[in-house]
Amino acid sequence: MQIEIRELAERLAAEPINPLPADGVISSLAALSDAGPEDLSFFHHRRYLDDLKGTRAGAVLVARDFNEDVSHVPLLKVDSPSLAFDAAARELFGTGTVEITQGVHATAVVADDVAFDPANTSIGAHAVVGAGSIIGDASVIGEGVSIGCGARIGNECHIYPNTTLYDRTVIGERVIIHSGAVLGADGFGFEFDGEVHRKITHFGFVQIDDDVEIGANTTIDRGRFGRTRVGEGTKIDNLVQIGHNVTIGKCCIIVADSAIAGSSRLGDHVTLAAQVGVAGHIEIGSFSVLIARTGVTKNLPGGNPQKPAFYSGFPAGPVERIRKEMVYPRKVPDLLRRLRVIEGKLAEQE
Repeated sequence: MQIEIRELAERLAAEPINPLPADGVISSLAALSDAGPEDLSFFHHRRYLDDLKGTRAGAVLVARDFNEDVSHVPLLKVDSPSLAFDAAARELFGTGTVEITQGVHATAVVADDVAFDPANTSIGAHAVVGAGSIIGDASVIGEGVSIGCGARIGNECHIYPNTTLYDRTVIGERVIIHSGAVLGADGFGFEFDGEVHRKITHFGFVQIDDDVEIGANTTIDRGRFGRTRVGEGTKIDNLVQIGHNVTIGKCCIIVADSAIAGSSRLGDHVTLAAQVGVAGHIEIGSFSVLIARTGVTKNLPGGNPQKPAFYSGFPAGPVERIRKEMVYPRKVPDLLRRLRVIEGKLAEQE
């Protein structure tokens, strides 16, 4: 599929700068450095300015406040180049997902009392749905998915192949769960009785609110009692571990290899960058940003929409303080050299 550059500009409500070719078309998408005359690209960070000045793209999306001297390529000013690029991708290639066939595959095993509309739901090959579960309209259950008893899945959800939902897991609407994720397994709970580690039974469940996305091979443990909850609009990357009875607020971002121990609470709009570790029974305030490999051992107060609080280091602290502390050890060799000079001078005086 292709689209004229002029038509694309109209659909994106873009402000063109530099002349738009009368017969220019876009048929594909590419990075600035790789783009050709029929490719659309976008510019979103100054580190790519040299790539922009040398690009051969058919058109480039830029921010409304763009003011660099670039005249050799058609530029389309938009509110968000990244989001506009995504919208253009959808225009060219649709949603990027394979069309789903509605109905229940012949090899799927669905309990007799499962509540769902076969004409408006897709259950793939070798999927298993336990007794008493509910599946909402327009939801897709991929191949090999295992759903336990008493689970509830809302409308327009997409659960990708080989995902496991344990008994009584609750999924909101428009939730996306990628392959290999496990929701509702036992929390890691043991008590040492003097001889062996005794397993603590977990009777709770997992609740995922609306518009959450969960990455591949992420695990979310059920509560020891009550629920482990992920708030509305939160996005979780691959390979994340969320412990029992954790509560995560709205619109959080949790990046790969992060782990949150049991009974911790995250406020709204919290970001955990890659490989962040949060100890158990910790509270992290709303509008906190934890830089990669931060280790949290004490409560963090958080910030506000106008001034998010940035934390880093182990144990975690305000990023400004931690950066200063990281510099101090680098000064030790110079301090030792200066000390030796002083000692030498003192020795000569003796």
